[in-house]
Amino acid sequence: MYVQRLELSRHSSTTLRDGFLLTTSAQITAIHRVGIKHVWIDELKGVRAVNARPWFGQLPGLSAPPASAADDGIDSALENARQICLDGTLQMKQIFSDARLGKILDPLETLPLVESVIRSIEDNPTVLLGMAQLKTQDNYTYQHSVAVCALMIALCLQYRLPQETLQFLGMGGLLHDLGKALIPASILNKPGRLTVAESAIIKQHPLLGVAMLDPDTTPPAIRDILLHHHEKIDGGGYPFGLRDTAISRYARMAAVCDVYDALTSSRSYKAAWNPAAAIRNMATWKGHFDQSVFFTFVKAVGIYPVVSVVRLASEHLAVVTEASGASLLHPKVRVFFSLLTNEPVPARNLDLAIPSIGDSIAGPDAALGWSSTGFPGPEVSLSRNGAGYAPQRQQEREWEG
Repeated sequence: MYVQRLELSRHSSTTLRDGFLLTTSAQITAIHRVGIKHVWIDELKGVRAVNARPWFGQLPGLSAPPASAADDGIDSALENARQICLDGTLQMKQIFSDARLGKILDPLETLPLVESVIRSIEDNPTVLLGMAQLKTQDNYTYQHSVAVCALMIALCLQYRLPQETLQFLGMGGLLHDLGKALIPASILNKPGRLTVAESAIIKQHPLLGVAMLDPDTTPPAIRDILLHHHEKIDGGGYPFGLRDTAISRYARMAAVCDVYDALTSSRSYKAAWNPAAAIRNMATWKGHFDQSVFFTFVKAVGIYPVVSVVRLASEHLAVVTEASGASLLHPKVRVFFSLLTNEPVPARNLDLAIPSIGDSIAGPDAALGWSSTGFPGPEVSLSRNGAGYAPQRQQEREWEG
């Protein structure tokens, strides 16, 4: 991996510098020795590791289960998903660059990418949805676009929509934030609260995005998603303050997908929420979403979505590896940490839907500082209340997808 930036504390004293290719265990040891716990990597500069084992095989102190035919299939699916995310990031970066130069976009140019996403979601929805959650700070906007595309397609499949509609809505999800190409980065990435003037500027991006689309080749569904994905059922959204049935079902679908991915991603002004916590809190936002669409979305991603960190009744922490299926409350997980001994355990896979397993989910958990990707990482600020764990907002600023 290419290390773009080291997360040094203010008291760190080291000769290590940002911007290098991580190739040896000695480098990893040096990073740990000076107390660095988080690094930013640049996937575009890294060496493609086709045979890398997923998730826990590379974590210090943890060992992956023995390889099997099923593992080979998952490895292949992970590599395919990783390549789709990489290709999507590069294409969106080029689209945004062209938009800043005033080029009018034909949405059908994105069809090959969208079809790749559709095939991946149809084959194994959990893999691409999980991979799409892994984002870097510098490429957030482009990676967010790919993630919303994947979420839209997963949601569309729940409705069993025709193939052509599936393609159009995937393109709409991919391009939903096109207008942000013309919003200053100083506003998009501002750490603190936006001023009234800055908020007014960012709320123009739906209108700016629609203006960049070729009117002769853009299906109405795509225009609708770009223009209305920030509208709310209670009329409190923008840019038009539409209410209830004035908002199309496609725009309502995009609103849920956009918000979910924004909440579960780290931004300059907030930490990422655990996916399960995001689902639970979104369910309490009355007047924001179409409740029917939201519940269908939950069926698509699961009550405990892929890469959620959960606490089991056995007092272990586990990461959700497969969330969809007959039982949303009993996903497949990979156990990696014991809360009783406060130390890692050899990773093992559990299907909680099998009664003989004798374990169940007690609740989402990030109390030990495990990030929403399942790796030790930036802590999600949590507090205990009567309902369990609840994320605390990091800044007095409404998030922006």
